[in-house]
Amino acid sequence: MLDKLRKVLARKFVADTLALQASGMLTQLSGFAASALLAFALGAHGQGLFLMAVTLQALMFNLVNVGVIQATVSQVAAASTRDKRAKLADWLAFLVKTYLITSTLMIGVGYFALPYLCEKVYGDQLALDEARELGRWAWWLTFWIAIDTPRAVTQVAFHGTRRMKPLAQLDAAHELIRLATTVGGVVITGSPAGAVLGEIASRLLASYLAAHIYHAARADGGAWLPGWREIIVRVPGIPMRQGIRLGLRIGLIKNTTTLVITVLPRMLLSGAAGFSWVAYFTIAQKILGVAGIAMQGVSRNTLPALAEMRGKHDFRGFRRLYWRTTLIGGGVVTAAILIGLALTPALLRLAYPEDYSDPVFTCCVILALGMIPASFAVAQDPFYILTNRMRPNLVICLIGALVTIPANLWLVRVLPLTGPVWGQTLYLAWVLVHFGYIASYFRAADPAREWATPESAGGASSASG
Repeated sequence: MLDKLRKVLARKFVADTLALQASGMLTQLSGFAASALLAFALGAHGQGLFLMAVTLQALMFNLVNVGVIQATVSQVAAASTRDKRAKLADWLAFLVKTYLITSTLMIGVGYFALPYLCEKVYGDQLALDEARELGRWAWWLTFWIAIDTPRAVTQVAFHGTRRMKPLAQLDAAHELIRLATTVGGVVITGSPAGAVLGEIASRLLASYLAAHIYHAARADGGAWLPGWREIIVRVPGIPMRQGIRLGLRIGLIKNTTTLVITVLPRMLLSGAAGFSWVAYFTIAQKILGVAGIAMQGVSRNTLPALAEMRGKHDFRGFRRLYWRTTLIGGGVVTAAILIGLALTPALLRLAYPEDYSDPVFTCCVILALGMIPASFAVAQDPFYILTNRMRPNLVICLIGALVTIPANLWLVRVLPLTGPVWGQTLYLAWVLVHFGYIASYFRAADPAREWATPESAGGASSASG
């Protein structure tokens, strides 16, 4: 029995998953601790203002960031598997160039747009000076993109080359740094502005740490990694067209999801119920997110593992790993959600101010109804990326948005306090449509035709076009 256990633990997928699992647990617990401390330090209204500043920055940034990161991980994994060093370095240089261009555009546009947007949207709810200040905080956060570039490159390089232990160490360290800087910023300033500045400071410190961890990883005996100088030298000559097309296709889908799951409910709640409900809703998401700790390691390890099978044209192994991670992951997370709901009332009484308990628990119960089916989507994004099925993914997501966004607007009129939360639950449950499509693909796909060459997958295109 012990010999079998040792053999299982010696498998790279299992070892990598355990490392990411530990990191995910620490990250979730740190985020939970930060939300509880900020609740006492800022109160529900102040915490809601800080969360809206982060949301407004994310509204601009996620379209590029989410898609580019996932696209680059898939390309780095494919290049590393086939030992195509120039291609691997090109993709990391593409990521650097994308971040720098995005940062420049967002700083320029955000300076004018974000204060104006907050004044127009929240001018009736907040004093004009406070509304403009909220916009300035969101603009400050646009500077973290350039600051965060070394950390982003390191994460993608480690993820794509399956260096999960240093990736887990970096993620955990950044979250602990973020906990210290955001809470410390509030203690010093007594204002949400301190949390915003702490968020930026955490990116600076984490990027410094990432640069050193990356340098050490180049000599760890694992897959080849280019040096920082080699990446930077390639940046000016890297064309953006091919990579940005793949990144934007993924980013459009992910940003639609982020819009419906995070941004839209927060904006509707801030307008209909006040900024306090933004805090309640976000804390409910964090509490239920703790249940996802059970499979975070699996979900982050799935993309490079499936990319490796895609590079080897192992269709049956790809299909087997997809269904295994989907069913096991969803089952484990569902059980954790149900247990978490039973423990939530006591947790809220212990960790948060008294006025948080009832509204946060109400949000938790509603969100759980959507998070249970969504928990089975652990391998959904890697499937679409690696089988070159981004167009059907986009169509399904856009139809979901067309159904659920009007439903959100109607629900907020009928149920001003909880309508946006019910709207998010409806969108989360839309994942069932994706499962139907993926199941039909595996039944009908012809591996000999569709997986004939590495270039037949969307994940095999080159950053240099």
